[in-house]
Amino acid sequence: MLKSITLEVVGDQKIVCDGCEQRIEKALKGVQGVNKVRADARNQRIDVLLDTNAVNESAIAERIGKVGYQTKIVSPV
Repeated sequence: MLKSITLEVVGDQKIVCDGCEQRIEKALKGVQGVNKVRADARNQRIDVLLDTNAVNESAIAERIGKVGYQTKIVSPV
C-alpha cells in the first residue's frame, strides 16, 4: 500500500542547499519501496511516497540518518 509521509530535519545538520537536497533524494531513491522523494531546504522537510509492503517509516529515517540528518516524522498524509 502506498503511503505519504513528511519528515522534519531536527538535528544540528540542516538541509542548506540543492546539493543537500539531492544527497537525501539519492540516498532514499536507492531504497526498495520508495517511489518518490522531495527534500526541501527552505522548510527543512522531506516528503516521501513509499510502499508500506516493502519499507517502513523507521527505515526511511534511518537511511536519512546515514547521510547525516536527524529527522522526526511529522505527518502521514
